[in-house]
Amino acid sequence: MREAARAYGQAFREARTLLAYTLLVSLTLFILAPFAMIALRSVGRGWFGKRWLPPELTLEWYRWAVEVGNIPEVLKNTVIIGGLAVLISTAIGLTAGWAFGRCRLPGKELLMALLLLPLMIPPITYALGVARLFYALHLVDTHVGVALAHVAVCAPYAIMVLSASIEGLDERVLEAASVCGAGPGRRFLHVVLPLLLPGIVASAIFTFTHSYNEFTLTLLTYGPHTVTLPVRTYLAVGDGYWEITSAMAVLMVIPSLLILAVVQRRARPERLVGGFKGA
Repeated sequence: MREAARAYGQAFREARTLLAYTLLVSLTLFILAPFAMIALRSVGRGWFGKRWLPPELTLEWYRWAVEVGNIPEVLKNTVIIGGLAVLISTAIGLTAGWAFGRCRLPGKELLMALLLLPLMIPPITYALGVARLFYALHLVDTHVGVALAHVAVCAPYAIMVLSASIEGLDERVLEAASVCGAGPGRRFLHVVLPLLLPGIVASAIFTFTHSYNEFTLTLLTYGPHTVTLPVRTYLAVGDGYWEITSAMAVLMVIPSLLILAVVQRRARPERLVGGFKGA
């Protein structure tokens, strides 16, 4: 009887493990299949009909994507806008994060909900209002204008990350700095800022990645001089050149993958979350 129960338990555990691996592999294929199709389309020539694989491989579409899509100029716009969004969001995140993390604010939950509102509502709803306002302020088709539009959805990430880091600061370290004669400015530069550096790096990664991938707000505030990679890829779809569009999509993904690889190899994830209380 016991042997039958043990055999049944062993079979149940094996079946559960098999089911878990099957679901994991299925989910992985579901996530990776679109990327694989885009990658194959970007190097395939003469891929029509119901063929599973392209009959011929070529890198010609990447050359066309760079030349026709003006990728160097578009990438420069994307990086400039992303960098501006990071700087502005980090400044907002430090000041607002200090208020949320170290001060007793009345209605703190309501304020945080208002800050998160642009992330909660449909992007097109918020983007229409931003576009109307920016047209009136003549901020459309400027790097600063597009970056400010991105800040609306990037700053909440910076505030959440930095407020957690600031809240985790060890009060004993700050008191020790004051006892040693450090004034507010020196204490911030030599004590607080180094402790917050991992949180600032995490905030910068989140905000830059979000700005880099932002489409809806960019679509309604860009112009001929501020075309970004997501918008340029969308415009290529309208032209009907699927191979060139696929090449642009692959080129757009590469920087994000590089950032992810650097974070995984160079940064310790546990140091990028929260503070260093008691460190």
